[in-house]
Amino acid sequence: MIPILTPQQMKSADEFAIRQMGILSLQLMENAGKRVVDVLRSRIKNLSKKSAVILCGKGNNGGDGFVVARLLGELGTTVTVVLMEPGGELSPDAKSNLERLNHSIIQSFDRLKSRIGFKADIIIDAMFGTSFKGELTGKNLGAVRWCNEQKGFKIAIDIPSGLNGETGEVVSESFRADLTVTFSNPKIGFYHHNAKDLTGEVVVTDIGLPSDAVEKNSENIFLVERSDIQTILPKRRSNSHKHTVGKVFILAGSKGMTGAALLVSQSAMRSGAGQVILGIPESEYTVVAKRTLEVMPFPLASTHEGSISLAATNEIEKKNEWASIVVVGCGMSQNPETQELIRQIILETEKPLIIDADGLNALAKEISILKKRRSKNVILTPHFGEFFRLTGMSSIEIETNKFDEASTFAKENKVTLVLKGAPTIVATSTGNIFVNPTGNPGMSTAGSGDVLAGLIASLYGQGLSAESAAVTGVYIHGAAGDIAASKKGEMGMIASNIIRFLPTTIQRLQ
Repeated sequence: MIPILTPQQMKSADEFAIRQMGILSLQLMENAGKRVVDVLRSRIKNLSKKSAVILCGKGNNGGDGFVVARLLGELGTTVTVVLMEPGGELSPDAKSNLERLNHSIIQSFDRLKSRIGFKADIIIDAMFGTSFKGELTGKNLGAVRWCNEQKGFKIAIDIPSGLNGETGEVVSESFRADLTVTFSNPKIGFYHHNAKDLTGEVVVTDIGLPSDAVEKNSENIFLVERSDIQTILPKRRSNSHKHTVGKVFILAGSKGMTGAALLVSQSAMRSGAGQVILGIPESEYTVVAKRTLEVMPFPLASTHEGSISLAATNEIEKKNEWASIVVVGCGMSQNPETQELIRQIILETEKPLIIDADGLNALAKEISILKKRRSKNVILTPHFGEFFRLTGMSSIEIETNKFDEASTFAKENKVTLVLKGAPTIVATSTGNIFVNPTGNPGMSTAGSGDVLAGLIASLYGQGLSAESAAVTGVYIHGAAGDIAASKKGEMGMIASNIIRFLPTTIQRLQ
């Protein structure tokens, strides 16, 4: 797990490394420039035949740009450096690196704009660093607009200019990068609002900042990495059997919502659960039974509206005793009797619980039962609208403060919270936040959340903790969605495509 930092934390880590640990700031800048060029060399062939324009501010971000300009020039790239504030006072390290450049490649933005037909293969933004706040104005705004109109490959150094590194807000306009090369640690602003549309792909690079400097100045927010999941992923013992790798009992479905029941149960089976029993309204049993093989559908007393009735309580209790984990809510409807049944299950079930969809709706009407429950391990999987109903906060408030609000809710209610979105985050009862890097907009499709609930349940049943099952499930879910998008396209993929690629995703991680 790699810590995600605020701009102030990143600045403090830099200062600690320089003042307390004797790291030279000029060396950190040199390393930063080298890392950008390394990434460029890995992405763009024949750099010696390419042209690059680098827009540089007067601070250390501009200094990073000067280093990139020098190193690209040494590779044979045709480089143009635009000094955004020709008469401005540069930071000492930026000034030192500017003096190492051939001044014939330096020009003003006005002169660059006047060059009719000017084109560059690579556009590099080194105007503002992570501490930028407010709005771009004047020449800086004009430069960003000019960059965004160009067809070259666009790279932001550390952060796109115009993007607030702490809040992810853009007041006026922002550089739109295809790729952002950020240093040492990802920045918190990358994971708010629509920042991903501005950063493009984010590559985190090591510039030699000691881990002690980072750890001393980081808090409780972490980016999940592939290696973390490979370490956590459950492994089958040679003598395992269906009773030892997870018994999942799922309460799901209602008239017109049997698809949710099928998706959540198939997801659990496809991700390794030993047995899955699917509790559904008896009125919908035939519909579901025709669509299942490995999943065992179990009919339960139903209401007149085709949802699970309170009369099913005794049968549900028996299955709860059998199960390793219970999933409740997917497609169960908002029938008042069914909603009361759900609240009763949340309150009285001692087995680990995953609460999703209509389970969350039932909980929102009587949130106090969460603190009176018997189960020690509860995982909630709301999207922003459902979290709004659980907390009473507006969606804007949640988006602006989602890390704090998710952490506070999880700690106060002693649950693991999976807040679905872009990105999905997992908040634990100890206050840690884990940010997921996988997934794509194509997963904004009906049933995707049902797939996630089944996947997390399966991983818990195979022996992972609630926290690990949630973090791993979210990562695998997004990664399977990425494969689905590559095969079907983001607009054409559906939830069942994600299930299809769960085995492939898990196999690749293993």
